[in-house]
Amino acid sequence: MALTLLVVLAWLPLLVILTVRATVLSPNYYTQGLTRVHAYDRIYTEILPDPAVDDLMAGLPIDRTLITANLRTVLPPSTVEGLTDEQIDRIVGYLRGDQNNVVLTADLRPLFANISGLANRYIAGELGAGATYQVSSVSDFTDGVLAALDAVAAGKPPKNLPTMRLRPQDVDLVLDAVLTRLDPATRATVEAPARALLLQGDVAGALAVLGPPLFRGDDQAIARLRGKLVDGTVLDLGVSLSDLSHKPTIRAVERLHDLSQRLPVIILASVLAMFGGLVGVVTVARGRGRSPVRAVGYTALAAGAGSLLLGVVMRLTLPNPLTALDKPGSKLPPGAAHVLTDFGATAYRGIESDFLRLTIWMLVIGGVITGVSLLVALSTRLERHARWRRVVATTVVVIPTLVGVTWAAFPGAAADARVVCEGSARLCDRPYDQVSYAASHNAMADSEDRFLGPGQDPSIVHQLDLGVRGLLIDVHHWTTPEEVQTALDGLTPSERTALEPLTRGALSTRPGLWLCHDMCQLGAIDLTTQLRAIGDWLNRNPAEVVTVIIQDEAPASEIIGAVEAAGLGRTVLTPPADPGGAWPTLGQMISSGHRLVMFTESQDTPGSFLRSFYRYGSDTPFDARTASDLTGCAVKRGSAEARLLLVNHWLTTAAPSRRAALADNASATVVARARTCEDVRHRRVNFVAVDFVNIGDLTHAIDILNGLAPASGRA
Repeated sequence: MALTLLVVLAWLPLLVILTVRATVLSPNYYTQGLTRVHAYDRIYTEILPDPAVDDLMAGLPIDRTLITANLRTVLPPSTVEGLTDEQIDRIVGYLRGDQNNVVLTADLRPLFANISGLANRYIAGELGAGATYQVSSVSDFTDGVLAALDAVAAGKPPKNLPTMRLRPQDVDLVLDAVLTRLDPATRATVEAPARALLLQGDVAGALAVLGPPLFRGDDQAIARLRGKLVDGTVLDLGVSLSDLSHKPTIRAVERLHDLSQRLPVIILASVLAMFGGLVGVVTVARGRGRSPVRAVGYTALAAGAGSLLLGVVMRLTLPNPLTALDKPGSKLPPGAAHVLTDFGATAYRGIESDFLRLTIWMLVIGGVITGVSLLVALSTRLERHARWRRVVATTVVVIPTLVGVTWAAFPGAAADARVVCEGSARLCDRPYDQVSYAASHNAMADSEDRFLGPGQDPSIVHQLDLGVRGLLIDVHHWTTPEEVQTALDGLTPSERTALEPLTRGALSTRPGLWLCHDMCQLGAIDLTTQLRAIGDWLNRNPAEVVTVIIQDEAPASEIIGAVEAAGLGRTVLTPPADPGGAWPTLGQMISSGHRLVMFTESQDTPGSFLRSFYRYGSDTPFDARTASDLTGCAVKRGSAEARLLLVNHWLTTAAPSRRAALADNASATVVARARTCEDVRHRRVNFVAVDFVNIGDLTHAIDILNGLAPASGRA
């Protein structure tokens, strides 16, 4: 008994140490926990929209919605994750005893890269169509190129570009003068493509290669920031753990650091004690004429039982400390508290699962050893009874075999195969106009694709992954200087001050059709490329129907051409010729392969798949300024008698507002407005279009409207 107790007491600290090393003392424990709760994305969907955080920016000189809307573009989740991982590695290294202090610093080079890359994207786009002037000497050509690069470095497109026919030796002279402005690494990267473009006579193309490395976003702002950094890139937060040793929490961290340095000795002592105890158990069992194997098995079971008892005690006496963050009186903003509480719950479950896994393994080992010993003893007793031996053997072999064959022949997943439409078999028999769909306003203007002033975070394809089935997009030719000026004139002074430097000159021209919002210089995606991506998504999701509503600022014939070029000609559905005609059911659309419905806002093209939405539907006003404006159902465009109904459910502010989306996209808010529309307009709401579809709970609201979820569900 005493020897068994020794093994148990030696095993318990070893179990705790193994659990701690796999969790608290492992960087992966924290990084995986943050990833599981989507902490980095929730910064933009829950923390930034939180009114408490919004109020902290109330004293800034520009509208705070401009900051929260654009921050994800400059500081995307991947960059935040990298900066966080850097701190995690540093702190865990201290906890493990690898270092004796932690100085909190952050390498801001990824942030600089994002700022510069964003600015370079738009500056490089403005070099294509300036005036040119002929020169006759390589010297004059070089001076002209250097002057153009000076303009680019200052954030301004050059007024004109020199042109002349260059020989290879002339190009060498030009590049010798130009490349001295670049660091060696950049020089090695750009020299070959710049040389090829100059030999082809494409001066603008060469500048597009050479210019962006010279322009680093707002040079003055970054230079000022670099002046405050260590080595120009590292932000010293001015805090080290040794400076905070008077804090109770930090003292606990320091004790863990000190204990970690002694863990190898504790582990060795525990292993030796367990080994010695097991040797003693075997010796005593043999001396008493008992099975030593069975004695070891019983000891392992006792260790497992002791582990379970310790786990229960620790669970009762060591609750998750982060749960207090989400209770009334917490000093944290509610959004941040929710994220940290979720992380704490995930992290706590991780510790419990690792502890339980080791406990179960000990119980399994003890059970197997004991079971084998008992079976051997039973087999010996039955040695004289061949018939019983055959029965036992048959039972042991046949029953598991029958169970396995039955499981393989009738798997649950295969037996439950059903035809579904939009995720539910109940929608297959409903006509297209009798279903509600989640829709995204300005679907193309997303931070993932680095738009300035984005109204969405995920890309269009990722919006579809989230459950969006209606895409409101704007199709343009590339924005002309005159159109840029008109757009700038319509902005507030603060918006104009922020955006005008990125559009100054607007000299570039790009062929084709583009998904832009107001100015393509502030964000653009090639239409045909995006349509191909939508087609690929439809191919991967054969039971889904998608609708695209286009603000058509380009000829319908060109839009139709882009659809055909993207290979979607066989996928688009042609609406009924009669606006009051019957629409096919979702099941019919899916079985026929015509699962993409495309509308324009202005142009109507009879005889084609591209018809005006307002021939078949109507919408609500899209200039709401306050939340109270998002409660009615007045007709803005189209006929009140039309079959389809689009509800424009977003606030029109200086920039799309995450804070507003948090409230406006709540399922209770969306459902309440949809019910109002049903009462006033006597028809189903087909599309609810919102900003920031990843904030709030739009898809749950759509499930309620489609009768797929109870109305008493989440708010």
